[in-house]
Amino acid sequence: MKTLITANIDDGQLHRLTNDLGLDIDYHPIAERDGRYSTERMKELLDGVEILVVGFEGVSAEVMDAASDLRLIACPRGGPDANVDIAAATERDIPVLYAPGRNAVSVADFTLGLILGVARHIPAGHHKLHVGEYTGRPKADSAGGGEREDVTWGIAKGSPYVELKGPELEGETVGVVGLGAIGQLVAERAAGFGVDLVGFDPFVDAEQMAEYGVEKVDLETLCERSRFVTVHCPVTDATRGLIGEDEFSLMSESTYFVNTARGAIIDQDALLAALQAGELAGAALDVYDEEPLPEDHALLDLDNVVTTPHLAGAATGVVSRHSKMVTDDIAAFLDDREPTHVANESVLQTAQQVGGD
Repeated sequence: MKTLITANIDDGQLHRLTNDLGLDIDYHPIAERDGRYSTERMKELLDGVEILVVGFEGVSAEVMDAASDLRLIACPRGGPDANVDIAAATERDIPVLYAPGRNAVSVADFTLGLILGVARHIPAGHHKLHVGEYTGRPKADSAGGGEREDVTWGIAKGSPYVELKGPELEGETVGVVGLGAIGQLVAERAAGFGVDLVGFDPFVDAEQMAEYGVEKVDLETLCERSRFVTVHCPVTDATRGLIGEDEFSLMSESTYFVNTARGAIIDQDALLAALQAGELAGAALDVYDEEPLPEDHALLDLDNVVTTPHLAGAATGVVSRHSKMVTDDIAAFLDDREPTHVANESVLQTAQQVGGD
């Protein structure tokens, strides 16, 4: 069965797809090409293809219509609708497999890194040291008079010890907006630092949150009580612009705001205004309302903002995890079993019957 793969798949699962499932693989790893393929290139590559494992290429109705043999689409992402037209696939009785939670561990780890980074000024310390701001200083300000020389960078005004001091996490309140797979892992990790946890998610009840040591509260209460607010919900009609001027106004001047979800969930202009006015202690952002971020964006001028280029999900374990998830589900589909993660389950029976004829 001819199979086109434009997503990254690890060697173990590639071997399984080829040898155990007997698929005829045409593999185009992302690292070996210059960006995603165009619509026209995808139409060319899909000639005679029955299974498509797609990474970031757009799979529109036009692409599907050009692939007359296509029986199955697997998109190893948490949100396949970002590049696959699910409705068009459903109309054509093509199941769409996906990989929810594939990067949950990666994003949760990264989130804790951002919390520590912005609170303890770790990126700022790194930068100032590398540009020479803290190097080559005289030791006259170092402590002395004891039995041994104290090792310090000085305690005068402008020294790193004074300038970059930040809060410990223990005893602080962390507010988690969205208690899905990522939010739950963030809560578990944050609990290890001895924090108090509050959470907002209309789809998770208080009993479920309590299993993760989280107190269920409304969004306003979360904003008022939290020293750290971290966002982990998908973009929907209900969450678009969820956190804006009103919510930021409820946070204190000692609050740090963290977003590793999506830029559209917050009003970025309102966040920028709050930061510029000193109404928040700082922010750590991995996502923005425009990506890539323009080189002259005002966020890049703020010393109390840590910015990263959408890296939270970029861990090596993610590829291994999503590779196994989609391979397991492809195997199930071919064996006339029900795959675990299907974006349009209604077409499964029809698609498998067609394949069996």
